[in-house]
Amino acid sequence: MKKILNIFVLILFFFTSFAQNLSEEIDPIQKFIEATVQIPFLAQVADVQGDVTVRISMGEDNVPVRYEIVKSLRSDCDEEALRVAKLINVKNLQERLNGKKRIAISIPFFTPEKILYDNGEVFMLFDKDKKSINDDSNTKYMARYEVDSLNGFIKNGITYYILEDKKARYLDFASLILDSFERAKLSICEKKTDDVKIYQKTAFNNHNFPVFTNSFYSNGQLENRVTADKDYFFYPNGRIQKVIEKDTSKEKDSNITFTKEFNWHANGQLFYVKTRSFSKDKELKEEKYISVWDTLGNQLVKDGSGLCTLFSDKLENAIQETGLINDGLKEGKWVGKTLENRTEFIEQYKKGKLIQGIAYTESDSVAYKNTEEMAEFKGGFNAYASFLQGNLHYPRDAQMKNVEGKVYVQFTVCTDGTLCDYKILKSVGYGCDEEALRVVKKSSGKWIPGKQRGKNARSRFTLPISYKLTGSR
Repeated sequence: MKKILNIFVLILFFFTSFAQNLSEEIDPIQKFIEATVQIPFLAQVADVQGDVTVRISMGEDNVPVRYEIVKSLRSDCDEEALRVAKLINVKNLQERLNGKKRIAISIPFFTPEKILYDNGEVFMLFDKDKKSINDDSNTKYMARYEVDSLNGFIKNGITYYILEDKKARYLDFASLILDSFERAKLSICEKKTDDVKIYQKTAFNNHNFPVFTNSFYSNGQLENRVTADKDYFFYPNGRIQKVIEKDTSKEKDSNITFTKEFNWHANGQLFYVKTRSFSKDKELKEEKYISVWDTLGNQLVKDGSGLCTLFSDKLENAIQETGLINDGLKEGKWVGKTLENRTEFIEQYKKGKLIQGIAYTESDSVAYKNTEEMAEFKGGFNAYASFLQGNLHYPRDAQMKNVEGKVYVQFTVCTDGTLCDYKILKSVGYGCDEEALRVVKKSSGKWIPGKQRGKNARSRFTLPISYKLTGSR
C-alpha cells in the first residue's frame, strides 16, 4: 500500500472592478438609501418586493423633527425604512426640500437573491463546479446552517452534502471560527479616528466551496455583506461606507475586470465615485476618480478633474492626502499628512502612475516607487511551495485513520521578516494541525517584510495546507 502526501498551498486575495464615463449625474439621497437599506432577514425569506414611503417633516431650524410611515409594506421593513430615513444627510435633505417643510421619501425593498429557509436553517445550493446557484435544476451539492431568525447571522458551522440519486449524502462539516481585529474609522468631520472592533465569523471547508464569512461590529451592526454583483461595507453607526459594484459580465470574456466604487463620509454625505481595472492576475491596472465631495457636500472633483483631499486608514494613523485629479487620474504633487498636520509623505504622479515617493519619519526619510508591497517568502511563491513540500510530513496517526483535509493557518509577517500571531483557523486533527504549524513556524525569518510607502509593515496571511492521501487503501 502506497500513500503519498500532496501539498497544495493557496494564498488568496480578491479584487475586481468597471469602466465608466467620467461625466455622471447621481441622486445622492436615492443612492444612499439603496446602499444603506438592509432588507430584514425574514423579509428576504418571504421574497418581499415593494417599497415603504416615509414622510419627513422639518422644524423651524430646518432640521428633521418627525418621521412618519405613510405607505407601509410590513412591520420589519417599516422599521428598517425609518432607520434609513433618519440616517440621510441633513444637508442633502435641505437641498432637496428647497425651503419646503415636508418631503416623502421612498425606501425600496427588493430581495436580490431569495433565501431558502426552513425551521431555523438556511440552505445553499451549488452546481457541479461548486458555484452558488438559486436554480435547483442544476444542483449537485447542498449546504445547510442554523441562523438567528432575527438577523440571519450564522450560529454554528456549515454541513455540506453531495446529491446522488435524489438523495443527500454527507460530505463535510465546516466549523465556525470567530476572529476579531481593530480597524480605524474616520469620524464624521475627519478630525480624528476611532479604533473599532470588528468580529468575523469564518467557515473553511475541505472541498473548495466558497469560504463563508460574516463580519459585524461589537454593537451588533453588520460590517459588510456580499451579493453576486456588489460588496457593501457599513460604518458602526449603520450608514453605508462604500459599495463596490462588480462588472461580472466581462469576467469570462476579457483579461481585464472592472469595478465601480461609491464611498460615503460617516455623516452620510457622498465622498467619491471611482472606477478600477484589474489584470487577469488581479493586479491593479488603473484607478480613476469620477467625482469627489467634502463632508459639507462641496464638489471638489467633477467629471474627473479638480483639486481634492482623500483619506486613507491603511497606515497606523489616518492620512489625508491632497493633490490634483486630471482626467480621473492623480497628477503631479500629492502630499500626505496626518490629521494633526504632520507631513507623512510627498508623491509625484504622472497620468495616475506613481513616479517617486518620499515617506518621512521623526528623524529620517525613505524613497519608494510603490505605495504598498506585500510580504513574500524569499524566492517567491514557488520557493515557498517547495519549502513546504520538503518539510511537511503526513502524521502517522492521520495516515493510519485515512484522515484527509485542509488546515488553515493564520500568521503575521512582522516588520523584520519573522513570523508571529499564529492561529489555527480550521483544524483537521490527528497531528495535522501541529505539523502544519511546525512547518509554518520553521519559515520564520525567511520572509521579506511587506512595505507601506517605503516603511516595513506587518502583513497577515491565511495559508490553507491540504493533506490528501493517494494510492490504494
